[in-house]
Amino acid sequence: MSEDLIGAIQQIIILGKGDQGRLEYLLDILQKGRPLPDSDQKYLQVMIPLYLGSQDPESYKKNAEIAVEKLHEEVRQLDEKINKIQRKGFEKYVGRKAVLFFVTVFVGWNALQPYLQPILSDFVPTGVLQYVFPLNLAASYLNHGPLVWFGFLILLSSWPFIGAIHLAKFIASRKISSP
Repeated sequence: MSEDLIGAIQQIIILGKGDQGRLEYLLDILQKGRPLPDSDQKYLQVMIPLYLGSQDPESYKKNAEIAVEKLHEEVRQLDEKINKIQRKGFEKYVGRKAVLFFVTVFVGWNALQPYLQPILSDFVPTGVLQYVFPLNLAASYLNHGPLVWFGFLILLSSWPFIGAIHLAKFIASRKISSP
């Protein structure tokens, strides 16, 4: 009898009917093997037929199928939410930072040409060495050589600000909201 009562309470909870807090409390009491008070027994005598119908096998099966369908729908909705968060949140968050990182590395590679060129001259043929630094090649063609260094300094200085903004957002997301 106790197992049937536990199953009935679980079905009512899944259906979202009745006083959820009280039903969960009653379920906990029954699962611990303690007896129910008279007022709670009367409450269940009203709730079970009201929401689950008679306890014949057909209506029990029908209510179980409804509960399972409702659980499947909740799982589907949660799966959609997770996919949406992963698509929008993760890709947007990582994608923009990754592009900025690679742009910073590319511009930095070109800005540090005077320091890297002597090291690379042992491994790269002299005629090809100018093409290893394409941004400098384009900047020198346009007579804007210092522009590469200026861009690199701007990119480097942006990273601490971006980090501070994300740190502030992270800290704000971890604060416990007061009721």
